[in-house]
Amino acid sequence: MTRRGTLKVYLGFAPGVGKTYAMLQEAHELTKRGHDVLVGLVEDHGRARTKALTEGLEILPRIVVEHKGAQFEEMDLAAVLERAPEFVLVDELAHTIVGAGQVDADDENPHTKRWQDVYTLLDAGINVISTLNIQHLESLNDVVAAVTTTRQRETVPDQVLRDADDVVLVDLSPDALRIRLSRGEIYQPDRAEAALSNYFRLGNLTALRELSLLWLADKVDEGLEKYRQDQEITDSWQTRERIVVAVTGRPDSEILIRRGARIAGRKASRELIVVHIAEDDGLASRAPETLSNLQKLTEDLDGEWRVLLGGDVVETLIDFATNVSASQLIIGTSGGNRLTLSGRISRKIIDRAGKGIDVHIVSMGKQDSHLSFKGLPNTNFPTPRRVAGWLVAIAGPLALTGAVQLLNPSEDYLAPILLGYLTIAVFSTLLAGVWPALAAVIVGSLLANWFFTDPVHTFTMSDPENVAALVLFLVIALAVAWVVSAAERRGREARRAQAQAVVLADLASGVLREGDDVPALLRRLESTFGLDRVDVQRYSTGRKKWFPLYSSKGHQVLAEPTPGGDTSRIALGENLRLTLWGVTPSPSQLAIIEAHGARITAMLAREDVDAMRRATAALQAGNRVGSALLTAVSHDLRTPLAGIKAAVSSLTLDDVELSPKMQRDLIEMIEQSTDRLDTVVGNLLDMSRLNSNAVTVARTAMNVDELVDAVRREIPEAASHVTVDIPESLPQVSGDPGLTQRILANLLINARTYAPHSDIHLVAGSVQDCVEIRVIDHGPGISEEQLADLFTPFQHLTDSGKHGLGLGLAVSHGFAEAMDGALTYEQTPGGGATFVLTLRNADGTPPSGRILKPVKEKKESAQ
Repeated sequence: MTRRGTLKVYLGFAPGVGKTYAMLQEAHELTKRGHDVLVGLVEDHGRARTKALTEGLEILPRIVVEHKGAQFEEMDLAAVLERAPEFVLVDELAHTIVGAGQVDADDENPHTKRWQDVYTLLDAGINVISTLNIQHLESLNDVVAAVTTTRQRETVPDQVLRDADDVVLVDLSPDALRIRLSRGEIYQPDRAEAALSNYFRLGNLTALRELSLLWLADKVDEGLEKYRQDQEITDSWQTRERIVVAVTGRPDSEILIRRGARIAGRKASRELIVVHIAEDDGLASRAPETLSNLQKLTEDLDGEWRVLLGGDVVETLIDFATNVSASQLIIGTSGGNRLTLSGRISRKIIDRAGKGIDVHIVSMGKQDSHLSFKGLPNTNFPTPRRVAGWLVAIAGPLALTGAVQLLNPSEDYLAPILLGYLTIAVFSTLLAGVWPALAAVIVGSLLANWFFTDPVHTFTMSDPENVAALVLFLVIALAVAWVVSAAERRGREARRAQAQAVVLADLASGVLREGDDVPALLRRLESTFGLDRVDVQRYSTGRKKWFPLYSSKGHQVLAEPTPGGDTSRIALGENLRLTLWGVTPSPSQLAIIEAHGARITAMLAREDVDAMRRATAALQAGNRVGSALLTAVSHDLRTPLAGIKAAVSSLTLDDVELSPKMQRDLIEMIEQSTDRLDTVVGNLLDMSRLNSNAVTVARTAMNVDELVDAVRREIPEAASHVTVDIPESLPQVSGDPGLTQRILANLLINARTYAPHSDIHLVAGSVQDCVEIRVIDHGPGISEEQLADLFTPFQHLTDSGKHGLGLGLAVSHGFAEAMDGALTYEQTPGGGATFVLTLRNADGTPPSGRILKPVKEKKESAQ
């Protein structure tokens, strides 16, 4: 039987990281060591360095495939099988074979995917070396599409890569990859600019790189786990330092947590896990407040808090430590309570931990040795059940005794009678707890002594066996009553906890579904707890009374009289409360309602903040537009006035005779300057109306290509140096057409001014719920020192003042923010400046996952 070949895959996170290059380098190394290597198919994509590396290797001729009137080259699978090399290079594992869906019946290769060809080669005993990008994995297709907004049509089943005998990650920093792209080392220059602003954005590359690293880390873990299973290794392997600290809930448990934190330190390779084992045996548990404090301390120390349920502390703790591959276990020891890990428990833990886990024992001082039981009295039973329990406890033994007396019993009846009294004690325990059972035992003992032991009708006993029987009856009856009472109490607590958990889950799911809808949350509280009405009320200090903000019955009943019945009020904060009509909730129900009341308080506070933010944003938008227009007026006013003054002065000179052509030119200059002045006056009027809130931004749906065409017609002197790349599928954007054209015109003029010898690229692309319009040049760029004042008025990118007053970028920045957009700056890979205008899609959806901030704010926040 032919030995199956091995598959080695060079994995990358994007085109151009060097997968094919690394594969070719390995091919040369194998050839030098005397191995038979064949290049089945390598795609160099026009990259000179990659193509040069194929020299000196045996390259298999490709076959030509006719498809839809065009010719394509594919790997000749039959020729590779016939040649049967030791190693074969097959590039691009995810490639779809051209024309595969139209294969003739007599074709020997019915495969549609290249990875299927690779499997055929492996089955023939040929070792295959291939390449793959992480975005082509089937399971990551949706994730990659969400990150890059581009769905990959060519995918590979995850199992193909998981079955590979060796996966080598070819890594490169995203910045280095973008520089390589800008130099034309990956794509041709005409494609590089568009790629930089779309698929090769820094965020995209960083996310794809993280995906590739995480996937490879998972495969390494799978390999390690498989090896441990194959070798039947059960001991913990400390591939990473994990420190597990076992705490009981005592206040001095903080000592253990801090000791574990000191051992873990702040190294990223170490993890701190604090575990508390809750008892399930009837012993008293720790107060929730104490456990909450310990959890907070753990999280403050960058640890992980876990709570486990188990009857056997040693088994539960060791199993957990082994499952998480703990390297060290820290326990405390003291006298008495087993959860403080006394000496005997400590020894058991050390024995069970074996050689895989280091156990640290910390002395916690002396503790009371007695077991703490929950109190005997139980007043949680309804009154009818308590009455029934006491009736059974008192009347039951009397009735049983009377019934037996009718049978003329002998002394041999003592054992069955005692069992009957024991049964009555158990029933009374189930009905009303341990106290009625204790009464039943006492009454039964007295009746047994009076009626069934010699001498009868006295409380003395002559037979020692009867004495022993009554004593054992007392002990057994009390023990059984105690156990039954504890079991019944825990059952009721479990049912109550389960019911509360169901209520909490239902309320929590409702909150997630309904979001910040306060009336909907009130209606859910009303229906959950059977209330007649629930209101959120606020106290008016001016009116000196409470008035409703929201009601579970809707806004229409806020002015109606409140219903009758019991009323409960829960304070939610200063001048805010929750009022409940109907049944009075129990304390446990009130705790749940108070928790959701806190949620309502946060929702109302957020509503107030959002309303204030919207009002402030509206005022700021008007102020920004007004300030931008005023700045533009001061910038544009001087030029037309100077032109008019110069032309008029020339026309009124008496000592100079002007030719008719010169006169016409001067008059034309006056006309043009007057038009510009008219525009300035119009801007002044708009600014005045904006400041008085009489005019808003004329927001409308805009086509980016139409805006760009209008700008190019407006400034033909700069447009002749601009190349435009706008996808036909680009969605419309929301904004003011005039303001948007002004921004783009300023950016193009700015690029032409500061990069006069560079081509200018205007590229647009869709990013989540926004559209980004990029103006890219390859000029001198902007230094780090200039970034802080990039959008500040009267700032220049050079020391020379020949470029005006330095208001173009400030005006553009103000206009962009007024339209709820952003104007930001990026360094062009390879040198130059890239300005990015971000506008929302026309559907009105706010940008998801984006924070639109100017560069200046980003830099200040970084400082």
